[in-house]
Amino acid sequence: MAERSAPSIVLKVAVVVGIVIGGFFALGILGFLVGNYIVVPLIVGKGDEVEVPEVVGLPLEEAIVLLEEQGFESVADEKRPDTLYVEGTVLEQRPGAGSKVKKGRLVQLTVSSGEESVRVPYLLGLTLEQATAIAQRRNFEIEQVDTVQSDTVPLGRIVAMKPDPEIRVAKGTKLRLYISAGPIGKTIPMPNLIDMPLEKARALLDADSLILGEIRKHPIAGKGGIVLLQSPEPGVFVGKGDTIRVTVGQEP
Repeated sequence: MAERSAPSIVLKVAVVVGIVIGGFFALGILGFLVGNYIVVPLIVGKGDEVEVPEVVGLPLEEAIVLLEEQGFESVADEKRPDTLYVEGTVLEQRPGAGSKVKKGRLVQLTVSSGEESVRVPYLLGLTLEQATAIAQRRNFEIEQVDTVQSDTVPLGRIVAMKPDPEIRVAKGTKLRLYISAGPIGKTIPMPNLIDMPLEKARALLDADSLILGEIRKHPIAGKGGIVLLQSPEPGVFVGKGDTIRVTVGQEP
């Protein structure tokens, strides 16, 4: 028998190798088709779509449980201030309720952080004019101003406020201010005695049950017997029986 030539042996080996490689390739394609169209549908329910449940308005924890029970994943990826839903409540979902999607789909949730809050400015001890300017700059409206007696806060200054200063409140909250009307029992506004003859000033004080106390004199031409200075100053609240001091002009 004649020996086979080297080229014919190489050719046969190449054919065998090609057949083997082709077999592996065919098996790979078959495996992909089986996995994609038989195995995967069995795992995910053959690609059936289901309806996304409504979770808007639910507390976040309840929403997560409900979605898990119906085969959905969920993530709370955003917080946003809201005046309708309290803090920790789902206010938006994606996909929306009623959407048809496959089980296992990720549902994104937006959760309420509550009403937007702002810090109340500190207005204690200020005049009403100063307090109003600051409140306006901070976008607060002063709803009401009341007066109260105070032994510690000077007349015309803010004694108290509602809400309290420095706390956080809902945006749009209005302020109520309480202004000092002076010490308790001091209900008489001090009359203006300046440029008034001394005897007329004395009569005016007597009418308000106020006592004319120390009378100082200051030499000044053309102002003899005329009140130049007074203490307390005009407009300050005083009480019956309080002593008033004056400085009167004296001809040099």
